[in-house]
Amino acid sequence: MYKDEGEKIRKFFNEQYVKMKRLAAVGSLILLAVNLSFTVYPFIEFRFPENIWIIPRAWLVIPLLLFFIILLIWIISHIYIKKMEMYRTESRADQLYNPYCVYAFNPFQEMWWRHIYIPQMEGIYHNMEEGKEKDKLKSKIEMVNDWLDKGYIPKKDFPQHLKKYYITDKEQRL
Repeated sequence: MYKDEGEKIRKFFNEQYVKMKRLAAVGSLILLAVNLSFTVYPFIEFRFPENIWIIPRAWLVIPLLLFFIILLIWIISHIYIKKMEMYRTESRADQLYNPYCVYAFNPFQEMWWRHIYIPQMEGIYHNMEEGKEKDKLKSKIEMVNDWLDKGYIPKKDFPQHLKKYYITDKEQRL
């Protein structure tokens, strides 16, 4: 699948970077919530009298604060992303400029083509009268079957105005 050893090493380091990057956001939020819990507690400590607690009050109040802060961050992020539709353009760009989303088939697309679209095209082909249109449809069916066998659409088959989105030179199945 890989042409050289350097490609394997690059892929390995890229995977590790992506793992750390994804964990960093969650880890930062957890550290923020813990830090805020310990920072806010001294300001509200006087509201909880010491004599009604069986265990030290900090052991209960700080985890409750942590939970409340995480819940607050989650609600704000939900509103920010879902309701205000932030990151809509970024998610579209992720799809558009991800080379694998551009030219590689995902499993659902492949199943649709193999079990729905190709049989429909073949049914239309068998009911057509002989002529130029029938030959054209036959070549299109063969072309799509070739794509499905490869698992991706080769750059040569992309229309000229869409080739700018084919941003990788490596044509391969994932």
